[in-house]
Amino acid sequence: MSRQQGFTLVEILVFLVVSGLLMTTILLAAENALRKAPSIHQQWTALQTARGCMEWLLEQRRLNGYSVYGCPSTPSISACPVPSGYSVSASVSCTTWSSDSAYKTITVSVTGNAGTTLSTQVGDY
Repeated sequence: MSRQQGFTLVEILVFLVVSGLLMTTILLAAENALRKAPSIHQQWTALQTARGCMEWLLEQRRLNGYSVYGCPSTPSISACPVPSGYSVSASVSCTTWSSDSAYKTITVSVTGNAGTTLSTQVGDY
């Protein structure tokens, strides 16, 4: 009597049930992560808001001089347009490079529907 090689119907059904459960778990986790992640448009809006405020702060420094921002300080950003669902904050801190303390770091943070942070250094030269 010859014995045939292969899988039984029960083994195939068990494999299909276990595979289905694993795929369902993976797909539900991926769907949940995608729902909670900010959309590309929201992230782009946050980045453009931060860039606009940073440019405004740098222009104020160019127009009014290096000492316009104390160190450390929280400059007013009331002239920065902020879209609905977002908030913007800015800060200035003293920075030293190779024992030269004539630098300041300006940081702009955007939070809300999506978030981002931009930093730049300016020198008194």
